[in-house]
Amino acid sequence: MGRQPWVWAVLAAAVAAGLGGCGRLDRLNRGLAAVTDERAGEVLRDCLWADGSHYRWMDHETIRCEVMRTDHRPLGDKATEEIWWLDIWGGRVRIERPSEKEVITCDGLGWHVFVGGRRTQDAVRRAEAAGAGRMVRELVTMPLSLILYGREIGYLGERIGPAEARTWDRLIVAYGEGGSPRAAAAGDRMVAEIERQSRRVDAVLVCWSEWPFLGRRFRVAMDDWRPVTAAGGSADEVLVSHRWRFFPVDEAGATTGPPYYTIRIRKAEFDVRVGWGTFSGP
Repeated sequence: MGRQPWVWAVLAAAVAAGLGGCGRLDRLNRGLAAVTDERAGEVLRDCLWADGSHYRWMDHETIRCEVMRTDHRPLGDKATEEIWWLDIWGGRVRIERPSEKEVITCDGLGWHVFVGGRRTQDAVRRAEAAGAGRMVRELVTMPLSLILYGREIGYLGERIGPAEARTWDRLIVAYGEGGSPRAAAAGDRMVAEIERQSRRVDAVLVCWSEWPFLGRRFRVAMDDWRPVTAAGGSADEVLVSHRWRFFPVDEAGATTGPPYYTIRIRKAEFDVRVGWGTFSGP
C-alpha cells in the first residue's frame, strides 16, 4: 500500500530542513565551485551580489507570488490570475488558478493536476503543468537558480548594444547530467544575458522541451527588479524580477514577433506559512 500524500510532504520537509544552515551554504559553494570557467564564475558572483547575494537567500525557506499571466493571442489577450509557491531549496512547486479551479503541484516525486479538488489525468493539463512549473522554478529565483541544480555554465562572450551604450555578458547554461538528465537528453539550453552596468539578468534565451515551449526559442526579458517582502512585512535585500515577457526569437536570438506571454508578479513574499499538503494536494 502506497504512502499517503501527507507522509511524502513530511519526508520532503525533513529533507528541506536538513539543507538548512551550513548545508545550504555548502550547496551554494559547491554550485559556484562547479563553474570552472573563470570569467563565467566572476560574472555570476557579481550578479548574485547585485540581487542581494546568495547568502541572503539562505535566510528563507519559501517564496509566494501573486501573479497575473497574460497570453497574447491573435483574437485578444487572455489574462489569468495565479498564485505560486516555491520551496526554494527542495524545488517543490504549487500553482493555483482560482478562476479555473485548478491546482498544480510538484511534491518532489512528480507533477499532479487537480481540477475542482479532484486529481485529473488529462494529458494536455499534465503536459502544461510541467512547463508552467519549470518556468516558476527556473525564473523566480534567477540568478540563484543557476547554481542550485547542477548546471554546466560557461562564458559565451559579450554583446554590445547600439552606439555601444550598453554591454551584456552572456552565460551559456547546459542542463548537465547532474542537474536534469531529461532536459539534457532533450537538448534543452539557456543563455543568460547580464547587463554589465547593473550586473543584473536582463534577459534569458531559453529552449525548453516542455509545453508550451516545445523546443521553440524564446527571449525572456526580465525587468522591474524589486525587493521581496520578508516575514513581518519589511522589505528584504533580495531582489526578484517582477515582469517577464516571452518573445519568439530565431537561431541568432533576434526577436521575430510580439510577446507570446507576459508574467507580472504583483506581490512576492518570503516564508508565508505553508501547510503539510501545500506541495502535494489541493
